[in-house]
Amino acid sequence: MRAYFGSEAQRQFNKISGDTMRKVWPFIYLIGAAFSFIGGYRSLAQERTVQTNADWILVTITFIMMCLFPLGAMAYSRRRWRVEVFRRPSLDRHPIGWWRDTLQPIRVSWVSMGLFCLGSCFALPKANNEGVMLFWFYAAGAVGMFLGERIVYKVYGNLFA
Repeated sequence: MRAYFGSEAQRQFNKISGDTMRKVWPFIYLIGAAFSFIGGYRSLAQERTVQTNADWILVTITFIMMCLFPLGAMAYSRRRWRVEVFRRPSLDRHPIGWWRDTLQPIRVSWVSMGLFCLGSCFALPKANNEGVMLFWFYAAGAVGMFLGERIVYKVYGNLFA
């Protein structure tokens, strides 16, 4: 009886908050994009890169793992959570549903990594050698995630709504 009493009010609240959040998420993504870009620029300051030790082996491993990660996430989502049809990414949904809405956080992740890398591009003229290697590390992560998402679309091509 109690669930029935509150169910209509709860549905109305969910509808109102869902419609509102569909309009708010693009602004949240825009703010996150700006923070990613600024963070990439600030990450190559010389006082931040002095203690780093990025090398080409780390860059290569990062690229390979980032290419494979989206495939692993999709396979886990299909097997563990029994997701039959995946939703395509959009700007009006939250980026947190890794296992039930796997493509959304994958897209948000590689776009954030790409903007972080783009921001670090503007700091390259003032960067030291460690900063340049960090830039390549960021680029390997962003390009790897992008290619990983493309591989997912090829492998799971018929399972998208």
